[in-house]
Amino acid sequence: MNAGKNYQANREYKSTVFSKLFGEDKKNALSLYNAVNGSNYTNVDDLTYTTLDDVVYMKMKNDVSFLFDKTLSLYEHQSTYNPNMPLRGFLYFADLYRQLIKDNERIYSKSIVKIPTPRYIVFYNGDKKDMPERVKELYLSAAFDSPADSGKFEWTATMVNINPGMNPELLDRCETLGGYVTFVDKVRTYNKSMPLTDAVDQAVDECVEDGVLEEFFSKHRREVRNMVLTEFDEEKYLKMMREEERAEGRAEGREAGLAEGRLQTFLEILGDLGEIPPEIIERAKAVDADTLKQWFKLAARAESMQEFLTQVK
Repeated sequence: MNAGKNYQANREYKSTVFSKLFGEDKKNALSLYNAVNGSNYTNVDDLTYTTLDDVVYMKMKNDVSFLFDKTLSLYEHQSTYNPNMPLRGFLYFADLYRQLIKDNERIYSKSIVKIPTPRYIVFYNGDKKDMPERVKELYLSAAFDSPADSGKFEWTATMVNINPGMNPELLDRCETLGGYVTFVDKVRTYNKSMPLTDAVDQAVDECVEDGVLEEFFSKHRREVRNMVLTEFDEEKYLKMMREEERAEGRAEGREAGLAEGRLQTFLEILGDLGEIPPEIIERAKAVDADTLKQWFKLAARAESMQEFLTQVK
């Protein structure tokens, strides 16, 4: 079995605070592993990251994947509820195992090919209304077009709710995860009364003052700011898509209201990049819904107004 020395983090997509904390620091990753599994390992050198260069679906976010103690762990963070996590995990693990088996021809031999035991955990801190449970199991079989025999062809995603008050014992066992939850909660609270950029700065300042992930924020303040802006912009985008789908399903004759809502949300996201040129506002009013959705995605991923303008010209 190849330990995967050629694995490296994929930087084609923007990183997140979660993946920065746990996907680039073995000590943090092992601490989270111990918290999840109730173990007390300290040998960080035995942990090998297995993040793939290429992902099997668009923009794999918040991925932390590693080999340790004969297990292949994949941890994800999700701020929006997604019932397709078992399918996503199934596809991702398939690629991981494909890379780990050094010689594919071995699977045709008479002896069984041993593989690390999979463990797939999704840490959720989105809207509690979408997932009120502390822990929830999602099954791949729920997506099957026709029922299959129980227990056959199954893949499971274990979703763990890390919103404040939901799993305090887990956050206590992993100080870094607890600090991450504290930080995100502060950002969301302050964002209710101030712009997102100010909310992030305020949250970082308070965390440093309180000794919450102090070293991490001191080293990566600017990087964290950019990460959070991107993450929260994409949360708004997904929320907008869900609200639009619900509104479209309720009644006809709502297109004018939907278009206005799309435009307003887009301008809010674009405004985080700087002053919006008047001609862009006029163009946004005139483009069709599909084009505006594409612009929204570009705005959420752009680092500056100039980058966005270059892509839409």
